[in-house]
Amino acid sequence: MSKLRVGVIGCGTIAQIAHVPHLFRYDEKFELVALADLFEPLLHSVGDHYRVAGRHTDWRELVRRDDIDAVVICHSGSHRDTTIAALEAGKHVFVEKPLAWNLREVEEVAAVANKSNRVLQMGYHKLHDPAFAYAKAQLEKMQDVGYGRITVLHPSDSFGHSPHRIRLGSDKFREGHIPDESTLEEQIEDAANGLAGGALTGLVDEALGARKDDRRLRAAYGMLTVSLIHQVYTLHGFLGAPKRVVSMAVWRGGLSIHGLVEYSGNLQVSIDWHSLHHLKDYREEYAFFGNHDRVIMQLPSPYFLHFPSPVIVQGHEGELAWEKRIIVSYEEAFAQELLAFHANVEAGRLKPALCSIDDAVAHARFIQQLIDAAV
Repeated sequence: MSKLRVGVIGCGTIAQIAHVPHLFRYDEKFELVALADLFEPLLHSVGDHYRVAGRHTDWRELVRRDDIDAVVICHSGSHRDTTIAALEAGKHVFVEKPLAWNLREVEEVAAVANKSNRVLQMGYHKLHDPAFAYAKAQLEKMQDVGYGRITVLHPSDSFGHSPHRIRLGSDKFREGHIPDESTLEEQIEDAANGLAGGALTGLVDEALGARKDDRRLRAAYGMLTVSLIHQVYTLHGFLGAPKRVVSMAVWRGGLSIHGLVEYSGNLQVSIDWHSLHHLKDYREEYAFFGNHDRVIMQLPSPYFLHFPSPVIVQGHEGELAWEKRIIVSYEEAFAQELLAFHANVEAGRLKPALCSIDDAVAHARFIQQLIDAAV
């Protein structure tokens, strides 16, 4: 196959850190033809830096271009409209999480995608981390998994951005360490307003129903949708969909979330996600415990490119206990998912089916179950 001609919708942080540089790095596979962003100074700043001639402040113009084969969607907010429009224009689609902002929207995208002969791949980058495949293989060897634990301690995103130079437009940049002086109350308001307000208000109202005026749940739902979605898809990648949500607790105004879910085979998994803004130390861990062995995968901040994700395997020989710590690879997950997208388009189908529209529907349904169970 010749180069995949790509257009990118959204020129913000994730595009600059994770996608545009890798499209250029693998220039034998991709040709970046056009960019779209509502903010014209940012559009021109990124376009000038990467020498991309095609520039649009209206993303609809980009998806209608005949010289584009595929669209990478990474703008803020819901991706429902841009994904549907790209598919209907005959483009292959790589779409960043979250696909949309509630289950109805995701199902509407699925209805279009399932009638299309184009590849739609979700941007579930953690599933493309080589450590995930290794940890999953070790998990499948465990004799009797009794308990799983997912833990995320999430500082301010700006701390993860600090190694990068982010273009803001008009010769302005954000780089280096930026102190976060916000109070807990301000963080709660930012979450409720930014992730459940504005253009997203009606979508969150749908998801929360009679509890739509509970600002604690609004903030929590926003976090589930935009951040904890990573843990949702990784959990499904390891174990598939749970049988049921046992319980769901929300506190600190929606910035602390604890869930417990049940699987068959006498297995339950806890999910802990906590926004802890001021300590610059991101922690993410997937741990599975049994009578005979244990498997633990630890992930760095997703913005620290090429950092390894150690896998720890524990076992025993009689009374002797042993532990191995494995560095699987230094390959970057964000790069691997784009290479997988190219391979999927070349093959004409999504494989392996870990990042499909059907997966996205299952994840949106699970998020709805979690927020329905929240107390």
